This record gives sequence, C-alpha cells and structure tokens, in this order.
Amino acid sequence: MKASIDQTLLNKRVIITCGTGGVGKTTLSAALGIRSALQGRRTVVVTIDPAKRLATSLGLSGLGDHPTDLTPQLKAAFEKAKLNGAHLPETLTGTLAAIVPDTRKTFESFVRELAPNPAAAERVMRNPIFQIFAKEFSGTNEYMALERLHALHVQDQYDCIILDTPPTRNTLAFLEAPRLLAQFFDEKLIRWLVLPANKFVATGMKKAFSILEGLTGASFMAHLFDFASGLFSVQMNFTANLKRITELMESPQVGFLMVTTPTPTHEEEVEHFIQTLKTQGLHFEGIIFNRTLAYLKDELKPDLSSPPSPAWQEAYHLIHTLQERERRVIENFMQKPIPVCAKLPELARDVHSVEDLFHVALAFDSNSDPGFGGAARN
Repeated sequence: MKASIDQTLLNKRVIITCGTGGVGKTTLSAALGIRSALQGRRTVVVTIDPAKRLATSLGLSGLGDHPTDLTPQLKAAFEKAKLNGAHLPETLTGTLAAIVPDTRKTFESFVRELAPNPAAAERVMRNPIFQIFAKEFSGTNEYMALERLHALHVQDQYDCIILDTPPTRNTLAFLEAPRLLAQFFDEKLIRWLVLPANKFVATGMKKAFSILEGLTGASFMAHLFDFASGLFSVQMNFTANLKRITELMESPQVGFLMVTTPTPTHEEEVEHFIQTLKTQGLHFEGIIFNRTLAYLKDELKPDLSSPPSPAWQEAYHLIHTLQERERRVIENFMQKPIPVCAKLPELARDVHSVEDLFHVALAFDSNSDPGFGGAARN
C-alpha cells in the first residue's frame, strides 16, 4: 500500500528532496514545509540555491543565513483559505521558517569547529588556497548543506527539517559530496604534500611547483604546504564529523524524496537514483511527479453545440498524446514497491508568494486541479 505525503512528513524528522534542475524541486520543498506546518510541526526549509528561487517563490527580496520566520504570512494564507472553504485544521499550530545558508560562512564555522585551536583555524582560513578551495572545490557546496543540516538536527529547534539539495544536472552529485571531501582530507594525500616520502618525490614536486610558482607567484608553494599542514591538524576531527553526518543520513529519521517530471527521459535516472540510495543504506520515501497534465481531461471536453475546429482537434490530439505518455510513466512506477507516488498539476503561472505556495501544498490532497491553475516551476 502506498504511503501518503502526510505520513512521510510525520514519520521523518528530516526530508531531503532530490532531483535535477528545473523540475520544481525548490518550490515543492517549500510546499512540503507548509504541509508540515499544517500538521502542527515546527518546520524549517533549507535550500542551497545560488539562483535564490526559494526567496522568489516566497515573494521575498532575499533570504539569509539565519532563519526567516514565515509564520505570519502562513497564518494569513491559512485564514484566507479557510474563508474560501478549504478543508483545514481548526487552527494553525505549526510554524514555518526558511534558510539559505551562506556556504562560505558555513565552511568557516566548519573549520573553526574542527581545528584544535583558534590559531590553527585562522591559519587555514587566511591561506589564499583555502579561498579557492572554499569556492571552487567540487562537493564543498553540497557537503556544507549537510553540515548545516546536522547542526539544525542537533539544536532540536525544529520538528521537521526539509533540505532542498543544490541544483545539479546529476541528482547523485549530492550523495557524492561527502566522499569527495573525504578524499581531499585523506591523511595519505595530506602527508604526501607535507612530508614527501623520498627525495625523488620531493624533487619531482619541487619541479612541478616551480612551474606553478611561475604562473601564480613565488609564494605558491609556501601557501600550499602551509594549507596542507593546516588541514592535517583538522583531519582527525573531520573524519569523526563525517561519521556523525553519515550516521544521521542513514538513520530512520531521514527520508529522501525524488522530484521529477513524468517523462520517459527521466525514468532511467529515477531508477538509478533509487538503486543508489538502497546500495548506500539510505531511506527512499518515494517520488513526487510534478507538472502533470491529467487534470486537463475535463477541460478538454468539446462544445457539442458546434463541430470542433481544426485548431481544437490539433490541440486535443497533442495534449491527449502527452497525457497517455505521462500515464504510462506513472503507472510503471506505481506498480513498483515505492512508498509514495504523489502527483501535482502543471501550473499556469509562477509561484510568487506564501499564499501561492499554500495552494501548491493543498494540491498534495488531490490529483485534480486545486483551483490554483498550476504546479511548481522553480
């Protein structure tokens, strides 16, 4: 039997939404946050999104590194929906907040916590190579999202934490982040940089670094060795921290939801993602199909008072073809042992306020058009 979105939100302390860019993941993460708040839970939505899509969906000029309380806007949308006859709880007892963490600040806090003393932390952060590493190294942005997630989990300020993973062409890139950063902090690599094993290696490194120094400045090698030495001082603490994050990710408190669109091109990606989660011992909760067209079936009924025009017939044929393709894709997954298969309709317009998001959140109740005219775009 398929579970519902509400059951998933109640059973998990942390929900991690994953999906490739452009499927509506950020907006649906915010809508899930509203749904959790309607259950009476203290909820926070965290997104690592340089495009600031979450702020746009909420109708805000921006979001910051500290929680922004959205409960007043949520209460206003709640009261308005009740006046319009929506089936809602008697009162709104939950809360909603949103965070867009500053990756740089999170990374600096991360280094300070891991360093044996403040001087060691400053030594690493002042290094020019650290500035490049913090900005450019593959996996840093994703891993810092997990660091912030772990910190919120430990603080116990929220009953439900929804993490919208960073936008990426490859859904699995987020899951690779801890491994990539662990490889960089690998003791053998750092020892190789700091203490070359023999004169041959040392000579080879010197020649290589002399070329780099010619390109980057005479202080490059000194900065590199100093950076590696500083990392060596935090390596053991990093390993322990990584273990805590891995344990959290694998715990029953954390569930993964895959956001996608019902097109054949995404089927293989979704199946690969599910298999990867299982292989890594992570808890897959289900799929959310966004931008579905099934709700159009009633709107496509022809006016029997006059023959359908050629343009109408062409539009009807196109939409019917897309609906059939969508139905086959969804039925394929519904026949598999997947806990949640939610569907949300295509939106006629973008989401630009908490009130708009409130209607998207209510759309989880039904596979028909919720009267809002669309689904998540961002």
